[in-house]
Amino acid sequence: MKIRARYPQLQDPAVVKVMVVRSVHSSMALANRPVPVARLEALYAQTAPPTPTGMAGS
Repeated sequence: MKIRARYPQLQDPAVVKVMVVRSVHSSMALANRPVPVARLEALYAQTAPPTPTGMAGS
């Protein structure tokens, strides 16, 4: 069984974003290197895959 079939909420990009941001925020805090959640959200937005229209010339 695939993980996406077992956990359908993982198909929602907003849920995945929240999970990743919370996990990184918590990990950094445990390492005594806190990062603001807003900064993590901005970094997450930069990791978005390119849109098909942004791939012109390919």
